[in-house]
Amino acid sequence: MTSNARLVVFALGALALAAGVMLMMLTGGGGIGLTLIGAAVIASVALERRYGQPGAPTNVPLPHFEPTRERFVDHETDRLLEVWVDPLTGERRYEPAPRDDKLIET
Repeated sequence: MTSNARLVVFALGALALAAGVMLMMLTGGGGIGLTLIGAAVIASVALERRYGQPGAPTNVPLPHFEPTRERFVDHETDRLLEVWVDPLTGERRYEPAPRDDKLIET
């Protein structure tokens, strides 16, 4: 998300949160839904940078990761990725693969 879009969404979340709090004070609990939605929007904007790209390639496989023979094209980025796995934990990483290798669909 661009920084301008993030700012607009944050402002809308803050507006919803403030309106919900005001409704709760005026009606004795009538704005709880709007308050929760505003808080959720603000939290999602705050966490989007950290968790917004879970499958993004890191380009630096860690030493304990081992390559597998799995390769696929990521349809969002149109890049050929290969799968690396940590044999101790089973964690998988998806790293860019050279384009000259034969594509193995999984």
